[in-house]
Amino acid sequence: MRFQTKLMVFISLLVLVVTGLLGLSFRYMITSALYDEIGERALTVANTLAVDAQVRDALEQTETTQLRSRINEVIKPVQASSGADFITIADRHLIRQWHVNPERIGTPMIDPMNDKVLQGQSFITESTGSLGPSIRAKTAVYDTQGKAIGLVSVGFLMTDVQQNIRTYTYAWLWFMVGALMIGILGSLVIAQRVRRALHGLEPVEIGRLYQEKQAIIESIGEGIIAVNSNGQITLANPQAARLIGLPAETSIYGCDLRHLTGVPDVLVDMLVADYTVEHSTMGPDQGQDIWNKEIEVQQRIVVVSRVPIQDRSGRIMGTVASLRDKTELLHMTQQLTEVKDYAEVLRSQTHEYANRLYLISGLIQLECYDEAVDFITQESEEYRVHRPIGTALLTDSIIASLLIGKKKQALEKGVLLHFDIKGAFSTQSPTLEWSFLASIAGNLLDNAMEAVAMSSISDGQVWFRLEETTEAIIVEVADNGSGISDDIQEKLFVRGASTKADAGHGYGLALVLEYTERMGGSIEVHERPGGGSIFEVYIPLHRTDMSNDAKGGYAHE
Repeated sequence: MRFQTKLMVFISLLVLVVTGLLGLSFRYMITSALYDEIGERALTVANTLAVDAQVRDALEQTETTQLRSRINEVIKPVQASSGADFITIADRHLIRQWHVNPERIGTPMIDPMNDKVLQGQSFITESTGSLGPSIRAKTAVYDTQGKAIGLVSVGFLMTDVQQNIRTYTYAWLWFMVGALMIGILGSLVIAQRVRRALHGLEPVEIGRLYQEKQAIIESIGEGIIAVNSNGQITLANPQAARLIGLPAETSIYGCDLRHLTGVPDVLVDMLVADYTVEHSTMGPDQGQDIWNKEIEVQQRIVVVSRVPIQDRSGRIMGTVASLRDKTELLHMTQQLTEVKDYAEVLRSQTHEYANRLYLISGLIQLECYDEAVDFITQESEEYRVHRPIGTALLTDSIIASLLIGKKKQALEKGVLLHFDIKGAFSTQSPTLEWSFLASIAGNLLDNAMEAVAMSSISDGQVWFRLEETTEAIIVEVADNGSGISDDIQEKLFVRGASTKADAGHGYGLALVLEYTERMGGSIEVHERPGGGSIFEVYIPLHRTDMSNDAKGGYAHE
């Protein structure tokens, strides 16, 4: 059964049950009220007759014919005006002196309560007499000395009461039918509105969509965050919490984005402030999509894309934003560049060695054996120089390929690159990320070769040292360039700071510092004796604090 049909049936049954219960309650109240009202009316008529002087005088008569004649004169007009079905008057001996049925006149009244009536008590009872079930009231008639000389019984038959109850019941049944029809129409309208609000989806489909949404946002590598018009976070995955400057395990659902510590104001303004004002005061960019806007969050560049959420009337209900770490994008781009450089090196080496093989083949064919031997010896020496670079770091081919590529790049720039690699590099450390280490080494080597190339010296040299000890891995890059100028020392590791005028520079050393700190390491910068600079990165292999908040440091000398 469809949800719309279920909702209609449920609302209709609810209306039916409620009106039925109200009907039973109404019937009970009407019945009780009618019984009480008729009983009180019967007692009022009985009391009126009991204090009537003519009735009292008639009951004091000793001659029966005269007694009944005088009572008849009083009873008939009272019975006609009150609407009572019967009025019975008995003397002190409980002999009926007046009855609606003449055959009952002169017969005794048989009722245990009659004696109590003569003793001064009045009663309203439901009982069955000679005329059938009725509601009757009984009271005593007293003489001038206060002595009971008879009683009056006034009654209304239950058939009349039941007829009144049926009349009210039929009226209430029509009311119930009307209420039920209104309930059915109302349930139809509500079901249609609910269906339209749910976009025609069934509850099972909504539940499945919710589970799929949760799985999707958890699996996405980017940060996803949704904020309503009041600034409350309605959706956020762990990546979003990390990218806005909070620990990834922090639950920020339901929090006010404006009150979260560490969230930059520019991000708050982008996600919240645009939508807390009225449409009439919105600027030209209000409610528009924003794509790939870079903001800085705790020394990290985050790329934000924002899309507003609108209802059917166009009113903005909030925003959904995706957050990407530009540092990771740059790292991925750098890795792709390094792989491309490595492929270019391999391609050029393949071409060179093919030519060298042709050269060796030609020398042998020309029987120039000495020249061939000398050429092979020279090539073997060059392979011996390069081989330790590629074989010493077999535990991580990324760094090995990186160094081979940097060696070729240095030769093309006319820079002499020296390698000093020590250690087995076999220690398993949870803090060490070889991809981060490769990025650190590559950026430091690029900066060192550029520093040498920009200087005026003719014998530019760069020294690279990679060493593993029992405590840490040390990366050291030195050059004999012009050194670090005073105007760049203070912002050496600031993102975007560069001596180059071209755009896209100033991120290398910022990445070096970030990756070093993420591995819990530290950086020291020294001036090299004789000119140039030395960058030394210290990455510990064993750390007791593995939290994301652990930071390294930077020192300049």
